[in-house]
Amino acid sequence: MIKKKNLAILIILSILLLFNAAYAEKEGKKQKKEKEKKYFSSTGFSALLTSGNSKDFTFSIDTDQNLHIGKNSFNFKGKIIYARSDKEKKSEIYFSTLKYNFHLNSRTYLLGLTKFDRNVLAGYNSRFAVSAGAGYTWLQREKIDISSEAAFGWSTENNAERITQQFINNDNIIKKPNISSSFVSAIISSKINCNVSSTTQLMHQEILFISLKELAGYRINSYSSISVAISPQLALKTSIQISYENKPVPGYKSTDLFMLSSIVFKI
Repeated sequence: MIKKKNLAILIILSILLLFNAAYAEKEGKKQKKEKEKKYFSSTGFSALLTSGNSKDFTFSIDTDQNLHIGKNSFNFKGKIIYARSDKEKKSEIYFSTLKYNFHLNSRTYLLGLTKFDRNVLAGYNSRFAVSAGAGYTWLQREKIDISSEAAFGWSTENNAERITQQFINNDNIIKKPNISSSFVSAIISSKINCNVSSTTQLMHQEILFISLKELAGYRINSYSSISVAISPQLALKTSIQISYENKPVPGYKSTDLFMLSSIVFKI
């Protein structure tokens, strides 16, 4: 009788172990699938203080969309800033980047990107660039990661130079002839992410754009932010963006400063 009870218990335990193994395998496959294919995004609405070519207290909308499928990752970043200068009507400022990464290993990846910017208040109607290159993650820890990227490509721009003419009667006439150009370009960037705590993140990025046609015409974009999560789907963020042009469009300033206070929605 005791042997039969022991046999029954053994059979039940065996069934439970098999069920648990099957469940664990199913969960493992599910987690692997989620790891191989993952989508997440954030969209922010910001109150904005600007200085430079545009001076105003205004607002902006930005979005950051990410999709990971195996060794492939896609990223789209877009920002629209509503601003105006002292003497000109309101205008929109556009920044957008579409980037593709193919990961060779956990640290190294190949990349391709397209970039489009428009800022009439800084003198350029459009700036479009297509580039290809590689990136490397120098440090990857739970609290911090540091990475760099370099890419070469082709750029085309349409700028509106501002020329002021003054006559005897003190009447000023501002002319804006459109000038288009195309050239080989290079983009070098470095990025640091630091997780101060489970809810607070610091980020700093430097992007150097070089025209190989005219090396003195380089541009630097610097971006720093601190983000505090108040829920899994909601965060508050303060950021500063500085755009510097060593040779700005004639008639415009070389530096633009954007200070943003944002509420960010995450998916």
